[in-house]
Amino acid sequence: MIPRYGHGLGSTFLADVLSRHQHDALRDKRARLLDHPLWQGLSDGRTSLGQLRTFAVQDAWLIREIHRLDGLAIAKAPDPASADYLIAKLTPKQGALASVQAFGLAIGLEPDQLVDPVPLAGCAALTTQFYYHLVRSSFAEAIACIGASETIFLEICGRIEQPLRDHYGLSDDDIRFFSAHDALEPAERRMNELIGRLVADSPDPDTARAAVFAAVSLCYDAEQLFYDTVWQCPDAHRTAALGAYG
Repeated sequence: MIPRYGHGLGSTFLADVLSRHQHDALRDKRARLLDHPLWQGLSDGRTSLGQLRTFAVQDAWLIREIHRLDGLAIAKAPDPASADYLIAKLTPKQGALASVQAFGLAIGLEPDQLVDPVPLAGCAALTTQFYYHLVRSSFAEAIACIGASETIFLEICGRIEQPLRDHYGLSDDDIRFFSAHDALEPAERRMNELIGRLVADSPDPDTARAAVFAAVSLCYDAEQLFYDTVWQCPDAHRTAALGAYG
């Protein structure tokens, strides 16, 4: 699948910041995310509506947390210029929760399933590692892990719009959650500049670069768990409402 936009954005994230060896070491993890069965299955309709519904519920959870994470990341910024890079990403994200909820309704979810979901294990792992880096790591590591997740998904979004129309009968309005990521691309590309500056200006650039590499690697592992969980739990959306574990 050739992406309509975001081409190479996820697979080349931090290419100018990490060493060639570090960047190459992440290649297989990126490929597994971009070519995950959840997304590849859209090309011929193998991904079930149940899996898409579980994704919509879990992403509704994640987006609720991402807005909080963005606020915490801005508060952690070491200077106003760094904060401005993150603030530039806020406007394109406006309405993201409503648009993923609209996607969920279009594929057969009930409204109450999208209001206050609880995370499955993979989604909880992805969310937790963001908070871990915001609390325990440097600003560069924190925004690198968030950027790694967002750029991979942005590239995926550009690949899956047409299959969602062709095989699932969805309209442009139904899938605006995915197409809206197009507006986020310029700000995400600029994140490479910010992280590069932070690494170059650190007292020990090699150590800072290694820390960023480790943060991105952990993020990709957690992202893989998220996609695996959705793929393996096609009916999880039925019990993903708050209190449904009893």
